[in-house]
This record gives sequence, structure tokens and C-alpha cells, in this order.
Amino acid sequence: MFKIEYLPSINRVVCTVESITMDEVEAYNKEYKAVLTKVKPGFTGLTDLSKGKLFTQEVAVALAPLGELSVEKGLTKWAYYTGSAVSKMQMKRMFGDIVVSFEKIEDAEAYLNS
Repeated sequence: MFKIEYLPSINRVVCTVESITMDEVEAYNKEYKAVLTKVKPGFTGLTDLSKGKLFTQEVAVALAPLGELSVEKGLTKWAYYTGSAVSKMQMKRMFGDIVVSFEKIEDAEAYLNS
């Protein structure tokens, strides 16, 4: 279960992820790529993983190319927040230095707004 939205007023993609299964990867990719057609260069991104479950390795591999695609579209900063240390490690493996993790949404938003 996930939701992807674009906030044009602040040029930000916001993803709320509770879980993504292999059955949902294609839908997530399609929806994410559709949102990327709306962003302007210099956009930021925020992922809420606070209620999320870890991705299976298969899902992680399938989603990893979205980081590079985002950079190609002009991504400047991406933050996510989660209370899970394991989830932080997984995001770091998937997206490298593109993303920065936070434990509170307020801290993630402050980082993106700076």
C-alpha cells in the first residue's frame, strides 16, 4: 500500500509507503514515473516510511533504479523518515548518498526546505 503525490507549490514528490510487494512494483514504478513528468528541475522528495515494512530483496532491486531516474529529472535532495534502523540501512543500500534519513518528519522537512 502506497501513495505518491506531487506538491507543485514546493516542487516536491511525497511518497507514503506502508508496503510494496512484487505485485505492486509495476504500479509503483508507473505511478512514480508519471509524477516525474510533472516535476521541475531542482525538485525535492520525501518518503514516509514510518508505518512501512521492509522491502523484500526482490522489491528493493526492482525499485533501486528510480533513484538514478530521479537524479536525471533534476532531484536535488531526498529525505525519508522512519524509526527503523534496518529500514535506514535498506534505503542507504538502495539509493546510496541520494537520500538522507531522519527519525522525525519535521527534521526531514527542515532539511528539504534548507
